[in-house]
Amino acid sequence: MIRKTLFWGVLTLIGLAVAAPALVGFYLEREFDDMVARLARPGLTQVTHAHFERGWFSSHATIRVELAAPICSAPPCVGTTLDTTVYHGPLPFGAPPENSEGFEPGLGVGVTRIDAASLWPRHVFEPSLAPLRVITRVGFDGLARSHLHFDGRALDIARDRVVAHIETAPISAHARIPLAGGPIALDMASPQFEIVGADGGQLAWRELEARLGAAGEGGSLRAHSLRIADGLGQSALLQSLAWQWQMLPSAPARISARVDGRIARAVINNNAYGPLWVEAETADLDIRAWRALFAQLGLLRDIETGKLDDSARATLYRETLPALLAGAPRIDVPRLQLTTPQGDVRLKLHIQAPQTMREARLLADVVSQLDMNFEARLPAGLARDLTVQVMLASGRSPYAIEERDIDQALAELVQQNLIESVDDGVAYRLRLTIEAGRLTLNGRNQIGWKAMIDQFEAARERL
Repeated sequence: MIRKTLFWGVLTLIGLAVAAPALVGFYLEREFDDMVARLARPGLTQVTHAHFERGWFSSHATIRVELAAPICSAPPCVGTTLDTTVYHGPLPFGAPPENSEGFEPGLGVGVTRIDAASLWPRHVFEPSLAPLRVITRVGFDGLARSHLHFDGRALDIARDRVVAHIETAPISAHARIPLAGGPIALDMASPQFEIVGADGGQLAWRELEARLGAAGEGGSLRAHSLRIADGLGQSALLQSLAWQWQMLPSAPARISARVDGRIARAVINNNAYGPLWVEAETADLDIRAWRALFAQLGLLRDIETGKLDDSARATLYRETLPALLAGAPRIDVPRLQLTTPQGDVRLKLHIQAPQTMREARLLADVVSQLDMNFEARLPAGLARDLTVQVMLASGRSPYAIEERDIDQALAELVQQNLIESVDDGVAYRLRLTIEAGRLTLNGRNQIGWKAMIDQFEAARERL
């Protein structure tokens, strides 16, 4: 009796072991459609081909992802193909083992090959760039865990000639993807990377770490150093970068977020600055309206003549900006502080838009509906440098500008209440406030937006 029971038990287990992979195949095929939908990001990427061929113990999936409009407005668009073999669970025979844990049961294991070279179809890599290999393990907990490892190497990028040289240490990336929906968590580590163009341009970093979709659907970016150069003498070196952001509750179809950042030191064209501190928070921003704003700004000037298009400007004031500011979005920058050789630059900004925007014809009509508080503080040395630049832009000879001219110009700006002298002349400050349609500059009421602008324009002409 015991032997018979054992026999039927073993036979049942064998039957389940044979049938289970087919059931997993049906499940993965259903989830494949959801994954394809999540790869399509409006305004960023589009899926132009998707095919899933289900087998008994393994299946094959192919997805073609390309850049979408407006990034790519005319085909063919840059893209790549993801070719995946899925080994069905619960015992995914034939799948590569997990290095740390060996063979592990699960819903399945996917091995994806990404032809990274196809992202640059007009260029040749020497030595040739092998397809990237991503291993994804789908667990019984409904999470897909992906791992990418790119070996360190040196290679040249050529077209008609060598255009760039790359040297990189090994790069690793991990992703956690909830199959039932939810934020995708990504993290990437690149200890060292450098690309140098034939014209001398350069992009390099050390100890770069990036995270996205962590707790609170936020992320972070850290790097020991980041160097950028254009090959024409302009360069920037940023050291000890640490930026992080967190998504906040928001209205439907809108985004709210908090951003904090720090750069310990920045060397720009041999001038040292830093540290830089940034704290900012946004509430209920309409991303689609912001995209429309950028598109409309691109239409303001004629591409060939550079002349301002009055019709495009009227559309900007009448339609684009009111749509952007409707729904009571808010922008807060409580702290932006940069240490310069002349002293600290500080800036604060608060903008609160109303729930409903009234019709507008001019920029002043738009701005007058906002509640805004802006404050900027410049060290005296930097204020003097800016004054000299305004004088030079007005046509004055650099040899005709003396220290007393700069002193007089700043004194006149203070006397006209266009700026304030603070801390016994160590710094200058500008405060602009709009509240319930009332405009104040440095604590004094203003007749209107245009009148205030005219004061600044007249002061500029006198310089």
